[in-house]
Amino acid sequence: MVGYAELRYRIRDFFRFSPRELRDLFIAMAVIAFAFAYDDGSETFSLSYWLFNYVKIFFMVALAFFVHESAHKIMGLSLGIRTEYKLWTMGVYITLLCTFLFQGKVYIIIPGGVMFYHMAIQRLGHFRYGLNLLSCGIIGAMGPIANLVMATFWETLAINGIMPDLFHQMTFINLYYAVFSMLPLPNLDGISLFFASRMNYVFFFSILVSYIGLFVLGVYSLIWALILAGVIWATYWYYVEQRIR
Repeated sequence: MVGYAELRYRIRDFFRFSPRELRDLFIAMAVIAFAFAYDDGSETFSLSYWLFNYVKIFFMVALAFFVHESAHKIMGLSLGIRTEYKLWTMGVYITLLCTFLFQGKVYIIIPGGVMFYHMAIQRLGHFRYGLNLLSCGIIGAMGPIANLVMATFWETLAINGIMPDLFHQMTFINLYYAVFSMLPLPNLDGISLFFASRMNYVFFFSILVSYIGLFVLGVYSLIWALILAGVIWATYWYYVEQRIR
């Protein structure tokens, strides 16, 4: 980690999205927005209403993506590592296939994840100079953490009666994207944290799953999600990690 002044300099000089990254992000956002907008809840199909709903959801997804990838980039720059979003073509096909198969009732969103690139000068002085699992795992977790924070913020607004329908939907999108991006699959964010530390991965992934489970049940509490995650983590440690060791 670097000081605030150095981080501000790195953000000013290196925080950017490459043309290829912007292309990949646009495709991923369009596909995910299609998955969420496929079933608009109407009894009869209206193209104009569906398109309006799609555009609205696209901007919600775009905001979730921007927060997610910005968290990757800022944490990466603080560690001397440049990050870039990369589209997973197979994941895009799986997302679209599941959308059609389940008629928009079940969401499978795995269009891509973060890639890591060593910054030779900015990495000077760091323990384990090159790319390593721990640094990449921390960076990989930052995107879903940012989505979790955003989801909590949006749901707080919704609970207090501020545009509840809009912010409830934004909460839903941020939570689902955070959970699926943390799956330990190739080309997704979760794979880096999984190989860096299984114990940390289980705890953090349990927080996301517990939070979204409570959200579906109508309980909006990060504290209860942390408690449930702690129980899951302890169970995993006792029944799995202890036996492995």
